[in-house]
Amino acid sequence: MSCSEAYCHNAQIVVVKANVASQYATAEACKTLKFAVEVGSAGKDMAVENGFDYVEVESQAAALMEVQAGTSDAAIIDSLMAAAMVGEGTDYATLAYTVSLNSEFYGVGFRKGSDLTAKLNEFFAQCKADGSMERIAGKYGVQASLIK
Repeated sequence: MSCSEAYCHNAQIVVVKANVASQYATAEACKTLKFAVEVGSAGKDMAVENGFDYVEVESQAAALMEVQAGTSDAAIIDSLMAAAMVGEGTDYATLAYTVSLNSEFYGVGFRKGSDLTAKLNEFFAQCKADGSMERIAGKYGVQASLIK
């Protein structure tokens, strides 16, 4: 596989009810929680790595619903998804994210030997230079995750 240059930061983060978020600022503090994680996801990997008690659900959105409903104490989801779906002005206004469990980068993969990798890198450079990447990221509330 040939990968583009990384364009965005991501992480697997813990989401809990906002009124208890300050109690769970570290992975160690989260060890008492029951988590909902997406089947086969990086979130599940972080639950296993940290020794968390978890149940698997079909999607990250379902994991958030489990926390909202009180059937799970917390969820582990992508930080980019949490930025768009959790907090004031969202369907999950009573939820908040706390600790990052890892650090990841987003890029785009192409078949090895494809010229598309170089073309996408050029496109990304152009979008960064003209500000369109920042504008588009801002539309979705993820501008802070862009790699400058």
